[in-house]
Amino acid sequence: MKKIIALLILVASLSGAFAQAQSYNAKCLGVSTGYLFDTENAQIGIFMHLPFAKNWRVAPSVNYAVSHHDLNEWEIDGNIHYLVPFAGRFSFYPLVGIAFQSWRGNALQNDKELSNTRNKFGINAGAGFEMNISHRLNLHIEGKYILINDFNQAHISLGLGYKF
Repeated sequence: MKKIIALLILVASLSGAFAQAQSYNAKCLGVSTGYLFDTENAQIGIFMHLPFAKNWRVAPSVNYAVSHHDLNEWEIDGNIHYLVPFAGRFSFYPLVGIAFQSWRGNALQNDKELSNTRNKFGINAGAGFEMNISHRLNLHIEGKYILINDFNQAHISLGLGYKF
């Protein structure tokens, strides 16, 4: 009888952990802040997480880099995350995606070009770590390298998302 009760307790606790682990890949809308290392710009933005398979999600975002050294930037990203959940409420994810950046500022002008705007497409590659704070909130830290001609740079961000 003791073995049966112990087995039932084990099954109940595992099913609770399984139910919590299933909520790691949910629709999410959030805000983020970050830093672009090469241009030394702080960045703010909004993001979404849109699951499309068990461990896969699309993560579009729109970010604005606050003016520094007479440069500011708008960025639109479309990344894909592959979630690797562990320890119930944590997930690790590699990411890959595309980026569109529009840089503005007098620092972009040189002898060859008189324009103070540059629009470029590029590729993102990186990884992130996510923690479910509660049933509705998650927190993530993400690092990526943005490969864009003349604007390659490392980027780190911290985001808070609301799952719905």
